[in-house]
Amino acid sequence: MSSEQGHLLTTYQAMMEIIQAEQEERVPILERADLRGADLHYVDLSGGDIREADLADADLRGAYLCGAYLSKANLGGADLRGANLSKANLIEVNLGGATLRGAKLCGADLRSTNLCGVNLSGADLQGAYLIQANLIDVDLSGADLSHADLSGANLSGANFSGADLSGANLSSALLKGANLSKVNLTGARLTGANATMANLDRANMAGANLNLANLGGASMHGAHLCNASLAGANLAEADLSFSNLSNAILRRTHLFCARLIKADLSKAELCFANLNRADLSEANLSRSDLTRASLSFTNLSNASLLSANLTKVVLHYTQLTGAMLAGITLTGAKLQDIQATEAEFADVDSNALAGITIDDLSAKQIGMFARIQLIHDKQSSGILGKFVTEKTEIADLSGKNGVFERI
Repeated sequence: MSSEQGHLLTTYQAMMEIIQAEQEERVPILERADLRGADLHYVDLSGGDIREADLADADLRGAYLCGAYLSKANLGGADLRGANLSKANLIEVNLGGATLRGAKLCGADLRSTNLCGVNLSGADLQGAYLIQANLIDVDLSGADLSHADLSGANLSGANFSGADLSGANLSSALLKGANLSKVNLTGARLTGANATMANLDRANMAGANLNLANLGGASMHGAHLCNASLAGANLAEADLSFSNLSNAILRRTHLFCARLIKADLSKAELCFANLNRADLSEANLSRSDLTRASLSFTNLSNASLLSANLTKVVLHYTQLTGAMLAGITLTGAKLQDIQATEAEFADVDSNALAGITIDDLSAKQIGMFARIQLIHDKQSSGILGKFVTEKTEIADLSGKNGVFERI
């Protein structure tokens, strides 16, 4: 509120207006009123015009403010515990330092509102509009934010532990370091959201849209991401151990150095994904699609890749010890210095290896050396090979008219 405009109503006048409005059964007119520190607990101000009023440090516990027009009002430090602000207009309101624990804000309009440091634990914010609101370090633990619009909001350091964000819109929201552990995010939209270093342990994100989201370094231990879409998302160095990513879309997802120990990636789409240096030990990748994915220096020890599609994947220095590979397709894949034995490839169908390129040491290691057509690649010091089935035509691997030798 501008100091130049001053107050239209003094505290006394404002209190008299509230009493008179109640007697006349009409909504109170408190525009730019001075109600600093006023005792208004359980007062009915529903539908009232309270624009630009100064309610700093006011006691509004259990107050009725349903549908009230509070645009640009000052509620800094106010006590709004248990207050009913359903469908209230709170656009650009200052709520810094206010307490709204257990408040009802269903359908409230909080666009561009300052809620920095506010206690909203257990609050009802179903369908609320919090577009571009400032919610830095806000306590929203146990709050109901289902179907709320938080797009573009700043939620850095906020505590959402145990909150319900199902169907919420968090597109382009800033969630750096936020606590979202055990949060219900089923069907939520987090497209382009920045949740670096956020805590999403055991969060339920089934069917959520996380396309192009930045989750670098996030902790997502035991998270439920079944049927979620993470296309183009950044999950570098994120911890997804024990998480459920079955049927998830991870196309072109960046998973460099990510931890996916014992994660369930069955039937997941990982085409063109960057899994370099990721830890997928004991992970379930059965029937997943890894076409053209990069798995250099990746740990796949004891992982299940049953019937997985690894067409044209890159497996350089990849750890495959103890991995289950029966039914996989490795057509056109590039294998170099892999860590595996003949046992891992014993159940791999020969037709599934058509057109692979492999170094001679790896070929010997997995018992395929005698079946390899070798070629010296003029661009490298190593020996590359190509596995050929009876129906596969021998091709020039070097691209520079190399010489083939039959072993």
